[in-house]
Amino acid sequence: MVPQPNPRKQAVLAFALLLLAGCGNGGTETKERLVRGPGYTFAAPADWQLSRTTREVRLADGLNLVSVARFQLARPFRPELWSQVVKELDLAAAAVATRQRGQVVERETVTVSGLRARRYDVRYEAGGKDLVQRIAFVLRGKTEYLLLCRYAPGGDTRACDGLLATFKLT
Repeated sequence: MVPQPNPRKQAVLAFALLLLAGCGNGGTETKERLVRGPGYTFAAPADWQLSRTTREVRLADGLNLVSVARFQLARPFRPELWSQVVKELDLAAAAVATRQRGQVVERETVTVSGLRARRYDVRYEAGGKDLVQRIAFVLRGKTEYLLLCRYAPGGDTRACDGLLATFKLT
């Protein structure tokens, strides 16, 4: 005797939750725009500078940055090999940290666009400024999506958090 889900009620509830999610942040709401790339979308601050290459979509505001780049894998990703892939991704993140003379300060497996992904925070210094670069690897088929964002430690992470939360494969 459990009522069947009503798709119209669920849509109204989802819309109401989206409206509420934008409220209550003390008037510091940032307008966003939907950014489209080949095979994906994500939300980013509307007033950030947008640039595109054949491989990457990037938005920047000073030192703050969000970007998505696509790379072809030699072989299709197979989820049953996740533990082996994590080891390779951990090494790749460590190499990024070494190149930036920084260190990986956080690593975890997360869900992005409904898929298992690996996320890393690399802390480093550039131009006399302390920075965090968050990297997430999303793998599907023969494509690797590299989600990257940069911000100052203790600074505003909404654009970075939003990239991971709104990234959708199409």
